Amino acid sequence: MTRDVRSLLRPVPAVEPTATLEDAEAALRSSGGGEAVAVVHHDRLVGLVTADDLAAARPSAATTLSIGEVRGALARIPVESIMRRDVATIVPDTPIAEAARLMRDGRGPLAVLAGDDLVGLVGAAELLSEVEREESR
Repeated sequence: MTRDVRSLLRPVPAVEPTATLEDAEAALRSSGGGEAVAVVHHDRLVGLVTADDLAAARPSAATTLSIGEVRGALARIPVESIMRRDVATIVPDTPIAEAARLMRDGRGPLAVLAGDDLVGLVGAAELLSEVEREESR
């Protein structure tokens, strides 16, 4: 029997497109350090912001801005300005092997939708852990 991604799902924090980068970072931290934040408008997935996207949006270490100025900048930038609009989506019964192929093709993290409802996220860490579990059997 082919296993599907249902067993790998993890909750994904969500913010509105007008939320700030600071809000997205806070949502990511409160979720236990996940891989991404969903951007949802009127209960529909419209984008995704990864931890890497947030890190890239921060001023460089060579900046002359103070910590307060950096925080102020992050509090003014909406997530819709950096979100990935072309989000790869799968359904809960997608086979793990297919999800791994999508991830390998650079399409991850993968948003998991049941109809129009976002039910979770599958990232590289979950897929790698599953591959390691399978190899150890």
